[in-house]
Amino acid sequence: MFTKRDHVRILAKNVVTRLEQDQAIELNPRTRQNVYQDLYYKLAPMVMTDEEVREKVLEQMGKKAEALDEAQFTESDAYKTAKSMLMARVGENALQGLYYQRPVKMVAEAIAEFLMSHHLVDEVYADDETLHKSILDHLKRFNPENLH
Repeated sequence: MFTKRDHVRILAKNVVTRLEQDQAIELNPRTRQNVYQDLYYKLAPMVMTDEEVREKVLEQMGKKAEALDEAQFTESDAYKTAKSMLMARVGENALQGLYYQRPVKMVAEAIAEFLMSHHLVDEVYADDETLHKSILDHLKRFNPENLH
C-alpha cells in the first residue's frame, strides 16, 4: 500500500463523520467542511506518508554517505537498512499503513481536545473518556486500502 496525504484528509473526515453519526458531536451542516479541513491541518503533522518516509530515508542516507561508501554497501542495501531503522522507530505507532509520529492514543486525545475547543463544533455530547475511546477505535479501524 502507498499512503498518501489524501488518506489523512479522508481520515479526518471519517473521524468527524463517525462521531457525528454516533451523536457524540453536533456540527452545523454549512460549516462541516471547515471542521474536516481544520482537523486535517491538525492531523497532517502527526502522520507520515510513504513519500515522507522515503524522503527521510534518503536524507539519512545523504548524511551518512561517506560512512556508507567506506562500508561498501550497495545503494539499495543502504536504503533498505535506513528504511528499516526508521520503521523500527515508528514501530507500534504504525496502523493500517499510516505512520503516526506519536502514540495513537495521544493522537486520539489531540483530536478530542481539538473537537471540544473548535469554534465550529456546536456541541460535544460524549464525555472525555467516551470521546477518546471512540476516536481511538475509529483510528484503529480506518484502513486506506478500503477507500477504493
